[in-house]
Amino acid sequence: MDWRDWHQFIDGGGLLGFGHDPVSPVAERFGDIVRLTVNAEEADSPVIELSVTQLRHLLVGVERNLADFLALTADWASRHLPDHGTLVTAALARALDSPASAEPL
Repeated sequence: MDWRDWHQFIDGGGLLGFGHDPVSPVAERFGDIVRLTVNAEEADSPVIELSVTQLRHLLVGVERNLADFLALTADWASRHLPDHGTLVTAALARALDSPASAEPL
């Protein structure tokens, strides 16, 4: 699972498992509401509810933060690894599933 799966979840609804064992966190969409459950295997598990609109805004923030981080990394790599900066930036862009065309800030 990666950050793009959240977009598919918002558009398609259903159930989205996220996180790591030993708990089973899930996201469920009920109309315009998204419910995040910390551990779906426990009846009294903590939950967070937010609107689909709020989740979309959070995802936009994630995308912006990833793009900004990649741009900062590209700038750093061009200064500190001039012979490898492009390769480092491209590898990081692949790992983040982001466009490799980030411009230094």
